[in-house]
Amino acid sequence: MELMREELVELVASMMEEEGFEVYEPVPSEDYLPDLLAVYEEEGGSYQIAIQVEDCAGLETELAESRARHIARHCRASGEGFLLFIPMECEELGREKFEEWGISDVAELIPVDVEFEEDGEV
Repeated sequence: MELMREELVELVASMMEEEGFEVYEPVPSEDYLPDLLAVYEEEGGSYQIAIQVEDCAGLETELAESRARHIARHCRASGEGFLLFIPMECEELGREKFEEWGISDVAELIPVDVEFEEDGEV
């Protein structure tokens, strides 16, 4: 069962919060459109990571490419991190797009594997 983009965004937000990040929905601008911002505080300061989430169909769109390129450009200038989350089912396509879009110098591709238990199973 493939998750839709909105469901993936919620899942990623929960995962990042479990890892100790404060997660925010950013105020979008024309050239900076991450789905989420994750901030981690430690003694040396705070670190911000821009997060883009795409489902398998979304990886094929010009919008996903445009967003990824704009976020990468912003992160190169600001020094903030960039994570691109995709479903495990389309990891190969994700890796192709990741290289095609030229963002591997600043971003990290994170395939998400989600398994659901059937009702009544333990």
